[in-house]
Amino acid sequence: MEKIKIILRPYYYWLKHRYDLYRNFYTDLKIFKKYALVFNVNSLHHKEADLILNYHSLEKGMLFKDMKKGFAAYRIINLHKILEDSTLQRNITRSQIRVGYEVMCKYYELHSNKNWDISDFYTLEQYKAYKKILGASYSCEFSGVYDFTREAFYANINFSNFERFAYSRKSIRDFTGEKIEEDILRKVIQLANTAPSVCNRQASNVYLVEEKKKIDSLLEIQGGFVGYTEHVEQLLILTNNREYYYTIGERNQFYIDGGIYLMNLLYALHFYKVANCPANWGKEAKDDKAVSQIVAIPESEKIICMIPIGICKDEFRTTLSLRRDSWENFKKLK
Repeated sequence: MEKIKIILRPYYYWLKHRYDLYRNFYTDLKIFKKYALVFNVNSLHHKEADLILNYHSLEKGMLFKDMKKGFAAYRIINLHKILEDSTLQRNITRSQIRVGYEVMCKYYELHSNKNWDISDFYTLEQYKAYKKILGASYSCEFSGVYDFTREAFYANINFSNFERFAYSRKSIRDFTGEKIEEDILRKVIQLANTAPSVCNRQASNVYLVEEKKKIDSLLEIQGGFVGYTEHVEQLLILTNNREYYYTIGERNQFYIDGGIYLMNLLYALHFYKVANCPANWGKEAKDDKAVSQIVAIPESEKIICMIPIGICKDEFRTTLSLRRDSWENFKKLK
């Protein structure tokens, strides 16, 4: 009997681990479905997230100095519906809500300054209503973008003052088309490797793609870099390897470790004056499969982010991308 137990024990744990995995994934599914924006637009946080998603697209459009009349009109139509919400209007002091109204005002003013008529989707009355909601927070000096010179942008990369360094890092989409030398990139990765990881397992990998056709195909799948791909000659793909995780509780740890590494990587790129822009990889399984048809990333590795890199132009713009005030997300538990 004891021998039978010994023989059956591995199969018992085999079944138990699978049951626990399915049970935990099902719990994840229920909670995600209950709270994620994709299924709900009820809470303040849902509405704020929807607002950020739409207004940030306008910020990216404002980066183009040769602005097109009525760019992102569908976003404006979405934002009209979103900004009519009384919950958002009552919470105008929240940074992301305030800047949403500010970006909308700036969009109208940019068109007005060029004498472009956009009244078919954005009226003067709507513009005045947003200014009224902003009240004293409205400023005609507001801009949805920052203008930089290369020299000014890298003026604060000295690690002796981390606060200035951290505030100076921004996403850059305007590249010269020149490639970064591999020696520099190895220094970047060496510095990024200082990122902490669970039990020091260091499961992150960074892949470099330099074939233009592949880069364009990959960024087309990513979908968020439209209009900026012309001078992208190098692309980093950050992954994290599932093979380094051994408990059911660690089923999402590769996202955590990958996210920690990503931030370190962005700082390292900035420190070595490598212009970059993290391109979100919140994609579906079919997109991972499409990537695997272009580049040979092992199935065990999950893509965390794609990062176009290069040398920035002598003069360029970045989005405002206003950060939250600490009172919005620093909370003391009782």
